[in-house]
Amino acid sequence: MNLFANLNNVLSSDVMSRIATYIDEPADKTSKAVNGLVYTIIGGLMKRTMSDIGVNQLYSHIQKGRYDGTLTDNPGNILRDPSQTNTLIMQGNDVISHLLPAMKSSISNMISTYAGIRNSSSISLLGLTTTIVLQVLGKQVKDQKLDAEGLASMLFSERDAFISAVPDDFMPRLVDKVGLQQIVTGQAAQTRRPTVDSPTRSTAPPARQITSYDLTDDSDNENAALTKWGFGALIALALAIVGYYIYQNTQKYSDEHKDSSDVSTVAGDSIQADTVTRSLAVPKDPAAKTATSATAVTPPTTATVAGGLTQLMTPYLTNPALPKGRVFTMTGVAFLPGSLSLTPGSVAAIGELTTLLKTHPQLQIQLVGYANDAQGGFTNKNLSFKRVYQIKQQLMTAGINFLRVDAIGRGTGVYRRDTSAVPRPTLRKIDVKVVAK
Repeated sequence: MNLFANLNNVLSSDVMSRIATYIDEPADKTSKAVNGLVYTIIGGLMKRTMSDIGVNQLYSHIQKGRYDGTLTDNPGNILRDPSQTNTLIMQGNDVISHLLPAMKSSISNMISTYAGIRNSSSISLLGLTTTIVLQVLGKQVKDQKLDAEGLASMLFSERDAFISAVPDDFMPRLVDKVGLQQIVTGQAAQTRRPTVDSPTRSTAPPARQITSYDLTDDSDNENAALTKWGFGALIALALAIVGYYIYQNTQKYSDEHKDSSDVSTVAGDSIQADTVTRSLAVPKDPAAKTATSATAVTPPTTATVAGGLTQLMTPYLTNPALPKGRVFTMTGVAFLPGSLSLTPGSVAAIGELTTLLKTHPQLQIQLVGYANDAQGGFTNKNLSFKRVYQIKQQLMTAGINFLRVDAIGRGTGVYRRDTSAVPRPTLRKIDVKVVAK
């Protein structure tokens, strides 16, 4: 039985009736909205699984969120309890912020218009439908004992059923909002994991696959040798490890602080990733370039930029012993305050990154943007995303496959729920995180 058939079984008329009662909307409009959301979520997840980042992120959410199909056994009884229903909605809205980042508002608006329901009802349905879809996916993962790549294959096997199921009047807006052009036209393909990642095993434990994006502590690898060294060498080794740990955490503070609250190792909702098309309008005003050039941060000169990323990244990329997950800052890239206008010196740094990607065809990266200079009513998070997405578009124009570059925006880099009371500096920069090499 395919994914859509399983979902139809779960979303029975009784379940739809209970959902309609909960959100206080007509049953026919509720059914239309839920069906539209099912197509939107599955299409978005299909697109996410076109990259290693998206595959691992989705698989991580399913595993860590315990989406094993429990809800699908008797959803009607669960939805009788408003408190349990509200919990499912909150859970789904949190997950969708990570899996289809920066899209929650636009999806809700699209469904609200399509089904003729209130926007607040659409947001509630988005959370609930997301949870149901992940429960059905999780059950298939569990029953078929799928790994992350198997999950991606299963999703892509539903492409024809997906295209057939989406109503003709809904498909154009779905393709436009979620960016499914390549999936619908058959040009998209799921990501394929390099076999070098697991040389001795056919299937690796999910946690090990997922966390492979983060820097690892190599101290455990040295335990066997400690007994051969003297006490003084042991102290020196410990100091070296502590120093390395402090350095890496200082370099990646905002990244790892954010990730500590996320059920996914790779990214959070601030993150997000651009693997879906967005409609966040940040003006790119040519006049602003002249008006604000006096206050813009002066970028490094071309001489400073040239060779910067290459000199830093090449030794790392060519050393297979070093784990993927390292983060490098694009010091040569800067934007005029509050805009998407790149300073002239940024061209060389972007060109250098293009060359690195062409030189290392297996390299996959994540562009992570930070901004603290939003103007005109736009948020720093939106501005940070639009900036990194602009860089991604330049890389694509230069011939880089879009599947190799993920773009996320983290705003100022200060976690909004931080209760430590420790002052954190806001950030304005672009980082390059190595996802695969």
